[in-house]
This record gives sequence, structure tokens and C-alpha cells, in this order.
Amino acid sequence: MNISLIDLTLCFICFASAATAQPQLPAQYPNQLTRDGNIVVLPDHGTAYIVSDLHAHWDDFNQWLQLTKLVERIQADEDVYGLILGDAIDYKPDEPKHPPYGDTLIVDRIMELQRQLGDKGERIIYLRGNHEFAATDAYAMLKRQGMTARSQEHFIRLLYESPLGAYYKQFNFIERMTDTHYEFLMNLPTVVVGKNGFVGVHGGPGRFVTSLADLVNPNPKTLEELLWHRPEIAYSGGYTLTHIKNFLEAIHGNILIVGHTPIHYFPKRNVRDGIATFGESQLIFSTGYSGRPGIPAYIEIDLAETYPSVNALKLGTNIHHLYSETRKPKSD
Repeated sequence: MNISLIDLTLCFICFASAATAQPQLPAQYPNQLTRDGNIVVLPDHGTAYIVSDLHAHWDDFNQWLQLTKLVERIQADEDVYGLILGDAIDYKPDEPKHPPYGDTLIVDRIMELQRQLGDKGERIIYLRGNHEFAATDAYAMLKRQGMTARSQEHFIRLLYESPLGAYYKQFNFIERMTDTHYEFLMNLPTVVVGKNGFVGVHGGPGRFVTSLADLVNPNPKTLEELLWHRPEIAYSGGYTLTHIKNFLEAIHGNILIVGHTPIHYFPKRNVRDGIATFGESQLIFSTGYSGRPGIPAYIEIDLAETYPSVNALKLGTNIHHLYSETRKPKSD
């Protein structure tokens, strides 16, 4: 059989294209925790314990670790994962800074645990939120302008006194951020996908996502939607039920779990058990900063199960309040 040089060249091109093509489906990834750019893919087994919007609430972070025994169970090689859906940093302007370095403590503890646990440390997954994105962006801007560790306080004071100061004060982790924090936060993933259909991001669905490949290195518009957008029921011009449906279908997901949008933005009919739902496929919650009627909570997902709807997630089984009462105990 004669094979021409052209045929060989075409075969090589086809092989190279197949070898470098991005997976389009969760099933095309190995059945184990896998990082691919901005995506983390979880297997079809194990349990994920999810928090969101800690916003420097150091006590709430530790309460989650204590209730789930997450670190001890990872050390014992149990099939468990801890997932933080972004916004662990920055004090909200209407809350006291207690403790004064709560977000620093959280970020440092996450980095420490990931180091201490070695290869198992990847089971503590910290996704980027809009606050991680904006704080690192502001920090990089100040560094470009000449900020050093010694002049950090001076540069930030000038920033806060500028016409855009009110905006930048929202991202006050820049007051405590170091170059080490910056490098860590810049490397955070943005999306987590379970092989049985669970999807987690900070804000909302990407409207123009056609496959998982679009999330490996999302374009600026998609990244903005994943981190910043809120549902139309809570925010004029926000995403719709159709956007959620299209997003989940594109990446073969069933349910979408997010933080970002305060629970009090939602009509009462959308709130149950301290969390909110938007349609059949989206659950919204908060662990740290959570205006009533939201209740600080964490979510438990059985990765071996395919949930047909967020309504299948039940209080006490999947929805866990961080404290036994409907509001947290007062800090000392």
C-alpha cells in the first residue's frame, strides 16, 4: 500500500489536533480530582462540603472545619473534599473588623493546610470570587505604581482618598495582602464540576459558554459573569433561568450552587431553610456574611449522586446551618 507524504502529513495534523484538543465533557477527564486551567473536575464518588462568602469570618471558617472534621478526614484518606466558593477575603463595610486579620488568617490557614496535607492538600479547593479578583487586580495596580511592603499603607491611603476610594474600600484585603498572598490568589481556579452534574462557581452562569473548553481559560466577559453576575429576580438585568439552563446543558451539569448574591435580595417565596433557590437548578447561600433571612450555612454534596433538582437538597442532609440557632453567637 502506497501512502503519500501528504497523507502522512494529514495524519500527523489530525493526531496532533486530537492530542491537544480540550475535553468537552466531564466524562472525558480522569475519575479523580483534576485541575485543568480554571476548572477543577471532581470524581463520581466522595463527598464535598461547600462554604461561600466567608468575608473574613475566621470563627465561621473554623466552625465549618470543626463540624465536618474535614482536615482529620482528609488526613485519614477519607473520600472528602472541602470547597470554598470565593469571597473568603475583605471585610464588608457594615461589619466590625473582628478579628482584625480574619481574612489573612483564613488565607494563611488554607495555604498551610494545603502544604501540610501534601498531595491530599488539593482536596481543599478555594475558588476565585469577585473579591479575590478585584483585590488582586488593585494590588497589582499599586505594585505597578511603585508600592512596596514599606510604602503599602501610604499607597492605600492615597487610593482610598481618590475619587474611586469608596469602590476600592470594598476590597480592603489589599491593606493586609502580601506578595505571597497575591501569587496564591492569582492561581485560584474559578469553576468546579462534578462528574455527576454538580457545578459550583461564585457568581452565576456564563451566558456564552458552549462547552467545558470555554471555562479552562475563560474570556474576560465569561469571567465577569462567573464572578460578578446576579439573577434577574434579585438584580435588574441579571441572568435568567434560560441562562442557567443553557450553561448547565453546555457543560453537562444538573445543578448550580453559588454564593455572591445576599439572600435578602430574593423574594420570600425563593427562600427556605436559610438559603435561596432560583428555579429548579440553582441554589444560592452564604456561610459568613449573610443578611437575614439568610442563615450561615454549608452545603454537603454526595458526588456519587445525580441530583435532579436543587429541591432534592434537604435541610440536615445537604443543607447544614453553621450554628444550632438561627443566628450566630455574639463574638467576645
